[in-house]
Amino acid sequence: MSLPPRSFYSLAEVAVRWSVTPFDVIGWSTDGLLALSIALPPVKAGPSEMLSGLADVEAPHLLPLFRRDGTPSPTVAIRRVKGGDNEFRWITEPAEGVTITAADVLVRRAEVERFERQYGFFNRLHVPNREAIETRRRAGPGVPPRHDWDAFYAALTRRIHEHGVPETQAELVREMVAWFEARDLEHAPDESTIRKKITPVWRELSRA
Repeated sequence: MSLPPRSFYSLAEVAVRWSVTPFDVIGWSTDGLLALSIALPPVKAGPSEMLSGLADVEAPHLLPLFRRDGTPSPTVAIRRVKGGDNEFRWITEPAEGVTITAADVLVRRAEVERFERQYGFFNRLHVPNREAIETRRRAGPGVPPRHDWDAFYAALTRRIHEHGVPETQAELVREMVAWFEARDLEHAPDESTIRKKITPVWRELSRA
């Protein structure tokens, strides 16, 4: 029995999925192209309205968490969220708003899929057409590798270059598993295989 699809992704997972930086995703949201959300605890908006659950937020308020130049802020306070009528509301209680970190920024699954359909993200920008891949495999000499490890190492290098070395190898493995699954969930290698590919890289990085 297969599991249901995920309800949402972290912004970091979306950035890896699309091979871009979180700053790029924030920029698209600022332009009104993508909705970003947070998991909102019960708060009061106005004199009596209560809000909770996944709520959309305004991207410019998130920019301090994802600065491209300089040190990002560890937290920001969110004081406006979108209510059920699709209008933004000021949070009145708690008066200081809701404090979040970069890890708290989410993108709903439906929003990710809508964005990918609208902009042809995988067919045009990141993942070659499957028929073209199979044609090259048939035409090329020898037996091609089952997985595109060249693209994997390129994405791994870009991730470390743009975001630095994560605190643990497990975190890096999870991100690269998400990268492979975003390209081709059905044919992605298992986590242990990806860990074996990452381990020599991690050892070299740990020497620094």
